Amino acid sequence: MRITRLYHPEELRCGDTTFLDVNASNHLIRVLRTKAGATVTLFNGDGSDYLCRMLDANTKKTQLIIESKILVENESNLSITLIQGLSRQDRMDATIQKSVELGVDKIIPVICQRSNIKFPKEKQVKKLQHWRNVIISACEQSGRCVIPEITEIILLPELPPLLNSQALKLNLNPAADNRLRDIENEKQAIELFIGPEGGVNMDETEFLGKNNFEDIRFGPRILRTETAGPAVISALQILWGDL
Repeated sequence: MRITRLYHPEELRCGDTTFLDVNASNHLIRVLRTKAGATVTLFNGDGSDYLCRMLDANTKKTQLIIESKILVENESNLSITLIQGLSRQDRMDATIQKSVELGVDKIIPVICQRSNIKFPKEKQVKKLQHWRNVIISACEQSGRCVIPEITEIILLPELPPLLNSQALKLNLNPAADNRLRDIENEKQAIELFIGPEGGVNMDETEFLGKNNFEDIRFGPRILRTETAGPAVISALQILWGDL
């Protein structure tokens, strides 16, 4: 029987009791129909799972006792940063969800000249919180115990200060000559740029080149933006990571 796994952003220690918030409590009791006495796994992003036992079925403030701690070692040996050109909500959500499941460490959402959607500053805080919730949900599902970072939404010219000078930098470009398997890599840090739905223009491609991004193509077909990131991350894991 599968044990329910929930994110709980508080310090967790064996022998202590803790209370879920109203949303988690309601989901656990009313949606999943979990009963008092059942085992629930909590994680807070510290790299471990905590096995807990439900002490009640309070839909507003479920109480659990923390019975054991399990160190989880399922993070990739690669540190992958996805630099994703901003796309529409459903596509951006899908990209974030699948990338987290595949082991990405960091996501940088970037507004490009051909991005089909732009967020005014007052809406960006709400959008970032929504994306963080998508990340947490993906971690709950995939068994990850480390929460990937997502940065604020930036413009492409604001990217260089966020880059790791020691990382392999790749830009997915259907017109590139080199394929991913042509790249020789011994670096553990990889920064992958994926353009938005409308792609990137020549000026943006040149800008990425000046910042040490190497153009690569990924097969003979042009992928949708929400497919491209997860597809390339999968290939990176197969070539140099944990798959």
